[in-house]
Amino acid sequence: MTRSRDVGISSKQTGIISLILTTFFWGSTFVLVKETVSIIPLDGFLAVRFFLGGILLFPFGIKTIKAMHLDMLKDGAILGTLLYLSFWFQTVGLTMTTPAKAAFITGLNVVFVPILGVFFGRALRRIELTLSFVALIGLALMTLDISNFRIEIGDAIIVLTAIAVALHVLYTERVSGHDPIGLVIVQLFVVSTEAYIVAMARGTVWNPFSGMNLPYIVWVTLVVTSVLATAFAFFSQTYSQNVGVPSSHIAIIFALEPIFALLIDIFRGVIPNLQIFIGMLLILFSNIWIIKQEFED
Repeated sequence: MTRSRDVGISSKQTGIISLILTTFFWGSTFVLVKETVSIIPLDGFLAVRFFLGGILLFPFGIKTIKAMHLDMLKDGAILGTLLYLSFWFQTVGLTMTTPAKAAFITGLNVVFVPILGVFFGRALRRIELTLSFVALIGLALMTLDISNFRIEIGDAIIVLTAIAVALHVLYTERVSGHDPIGLVIVQLFVVSTEAYIVAMARGTVWNPFSGMNLPYIVWVTLVVTSVLATAFAFFSQTYSQNVGVPSSHIAIIFALEPIFALLIDIFRGVIPNLQIFIGMLLILFSNIWIIKQEFED
């Protein structure tokens, strides 16, 4: 197994660490994104965010881009479309359900990944499925008001988000032979293009240079999400799967996102109740098991 010369850890362990950082960036930027899309159109924001993410990675992938072949373009386009659909379905669903339920239903991908993985030729391992359900129960406790739960039309739409996320993780695993940077650059530009097309159709195109007097938070959100929650995040996922971190493990690690969002809330003075705390422990248990297994390999 390849070892890093500087810190003495394997490529897979580096991937695990970068995935945990990714969930931290996603969870900690939730408040920023929520505030920003209340000021500027979501489709316009996504188009600019993913375009900048692709531009940031472009200098590191020039050699790959020059030698890029049709298969990488095709696979990157498929991944980009799945990624955009996950955002689109979630946005539409959020107009017809609560953010808490949307967070939980999106988290269903933690179970969809091992189940749908069967159609990608992956074995359905009992321990992975068990840990996935444990993480799912944790997500339910963290995000749902069990006493006031009912099914809405928006819930069904957000199930499509969870499926899109699961398919994105599984397809990334299938095409992991491609150069990670080249594959990520293609999919980020595809997301940006599709978001721009939708923004044009809806009349919500956003030119960040047309209104330089926008609130400070918009610029902070754009920089942080483009660099950390987009370029770094999706390169980390692709790199991790390229070096052999299983898709089911990635889905469980992604369940850490609401924990980091919760920690930010605690920092802001919001104290969780016992139900949320138990849910957090269940997600942490699943992740500790997975991380321990990866670091013992």
